[in-house]
Amino acid sequence: MRLARREFVAGRKVVLFKPCLDDRYSKTHIDSHNKSQLPAVVVKNTKEIMDYLAQNNVDVIGIDEIHFFTDDVVNFCVDIVQDKSKRVKIIAGGLSKDFRGEPFKFMNSHRHIGELMPHAASIIVLHAICTYKDKSGNICGKSADYSQRLIDGKPAPYDSPLILVGSTECYEARCGQHYHVPGRKKLLQFIDKS
Repeated sequence: MRLARREFVAGRKVVLFKPCLDDRYSKTHIDSHNKSQLPAVVVKNTKEIMDYLAQNNVDVIGIDEIHFFTDDVVNFCVDIVQDKSKRVKIIAGGLSKDFRGEPFKFMNSHRHIGELMPHAASIIVLHAICTYKDKSGNICGKSADYSQRLIDGKPAPYDSPLILVGSTECYEARCGQHYHVPGRKKLLQFIDKS
């Protein structure tokens, strides 16, 4: 949202898109958890973005929650970036990891958001603050890299459904120390034989 606002201030024609799946705070705006909003065009899929762009000239495209699209959004973004005749800038925001701590795959695909990264002019990784509370009620406060899904206040098991759109009632930002997914196998095991 901060990058889109900069483009608005610069006088560029900016259009933001959001998936219809995400209507937590608003159906017609991109919203942050702190209630900041920007108007957006709600779309079901990448084709609807392409249809919009065929009828409207824009300088900057913003795509929010890009991980909720199908993987054709990768080719769409790469094609836009490589088409030097149009000079359209894309700002794409999304989660790199799902609640399991694995690469967030596009809808119904094995492809994930990491496939967009080599094509980006810049990548900004945002970190939340770990909101884990100890027994005394103290918040951890470290940099959070994970989305801890909760069910009845407890970590959701690995085999829970992958997609669940929610806010603080379902998710907490967690650092590696306080992040836990019951049933998750370790991704990498390092053995020190020295």
